[in-house]
Amino acid sequence: MLSALKPIVFCILAGSLSVYIYYNRTQLLSSLTMASAPSTWKSRAHAHPSPSTYSPTYASLALLAMRDMPAIQNSLTLAVFTDKVAITASGEVVVLSSEDYDAIMSLAEQAKALPLPDSFAHTWRVKHPMTSRPIDRVRLGTPGAVDMHQFAVYGYDSEKKELKEPVGDITHLPGELSELMELVLEGRADLKKDEINAEIVEKVKSIVPQAA
Repeated sequence: MLSALKPIVFCILAGSLSVYIYYNRTQLLSSLTMASAPSTWKSRAHAHPSPSTYSPTYASLALLAMRDMPAIQNSLTLAVFTDKVAITASGEVVVLSSEDYDAIMSLAEQAKALPLPDSFAHTWRVKHPMTSRPIDRVRLGTPGAVDMHQFAVYGYDSEKKELKEPVGDITHLPGELSELMELVLEGRADLKKDEINAEIVEKVKSIVPQAA
């Protein structure tokens, strides 16, 4: 009798599991995505052993993000260098894990492959009901090249993706660009004005020609 019940019990358990997966598929997929994404790179990075003596160079600059806001212009968000050192908006100098550095650079390469908007500073403009949103300007380095790939995102929002004007056939901010922006903006996480190391921040700004 027990042998006869086994197939029935198996079918019930399999059916229950299928129902659970179906109704929780969004949460499960989200968990898998977060587990593989480098979106918490800052918590995994470790402090540079000698931040005050670290000398950033333009030649080793792999990524630079600056933010313009109505009240503040040319504010550092994040700089990443080819030696895996990152400098955040507060002037904190950290060393990225190899995995996080590679993941960020992979997204940067994907962003380079996107078409550039035919607008001032190649700006992707996210649609908002009100103006005066921040503008995030991003520069991406290419090994052996002097000039950096540049673009900007106006009004980036983790929820809003519709563009004010399409870029070719693209009507919403591309997913790979959104992912890159999420990683970049982690450089501003927990930013406190009274805790900014202005000397280190200015070091970064000084190596970039016409960083404004």
